Amino acid sequence: MKSYIERVIAEIPLFFNHFSQCLFRPKRFIQQQLALAEHPDEVSKGVEFLILSFLIALFISQLLPEAVNPVTLPADDAAFTRLASSALFDLFLLFFAAAISFGCLRLMGVASSFFAYFRLFAFFCGASLVLLVFANALTNIGMIDPVVAKSWIQLEQSAQALKSGLEQSLCHTDANGELIANPALAEQMQQKLTQTQTLYLQATERPLFITGNVLQAIMYLFLLLWLLVAWFAYGKQQQLSSGKIVCSALLSLGLIYFANLLLSLMQTGSQMMAIYRACAAV
Repeated sequence: MKSYIERVIAEIPLFFNHFSQCLFRPKRFIQQQLALAEHPDEVSKGVEFLILSFLIALFISQLLPEAVNPVTLPADDAAFTRLASSALFDLFLLFFAAAISFGCLRLMGVASSFFAYFRLFAFFCGASLVLLVFANALTNIGMIDPVVAKSWIQLEQSAQALKSGLEQSLCHTDANGELIANPALAEQMQQKLTQTQTLYLQATERPLFITGNVLQAIMYLFLLLWLLVAWFAYGKQQQLSSGKIVCSALLSLGLIYFANLLLSLMQTGSQMMAIYRACAAV
């Protein structure tokens, strides 16, 4: 871990140079990057920025953790392997998302190469990753209220209990795949659900919780508008009309959503297999 921290520190000056230009001057940054020679090796610069952004976001998240979903640094080799596998998987997902969006732009008449586009895509994804850490950290504002904090801790505990009960229910199915009725378990889960709903309403109605979520929503809106500006700037650089730029954005979002839905179904199937294997082992 020490070597990764040293690498991050060594690359910070160049990182801030690219990050500040990407954030505050997206149109000029896109113009400068497109003016560079289009070589396949240029893709590595964007990927290096993206990986460095992930590491910086990981370290910042230790100081500003998301209250409802904190990220922890790996404590052993197994945890490090899981973290690295997840990061590599996300990198490939970003590559496929870039390929889908570039394909939609090509349909609208973009003549630029994929290498130049992916380099830009990686730069903006990396900057977005860092900004999301700050946006998610805004949830900590609500946790200043002890009612919200204690309710959320109880919600996390209730979620674990509900997960266990749900897995027990899934283990008891008939030959047709229908759940076998278990009145005692059903009543227990209903009580937990009612308790969870009460705790959730109690936490989400507090002023500080609402304030934190409103600020987070504003940050998300800023991020969305910033990405739209970048998308339009790239489209204009490629001589696309506003209508084609909008169509390419909508088509890209639709196809990426469909691909994400398929991926979610595959992951759900994998999780179900893990549950059923655990059932068989009991």
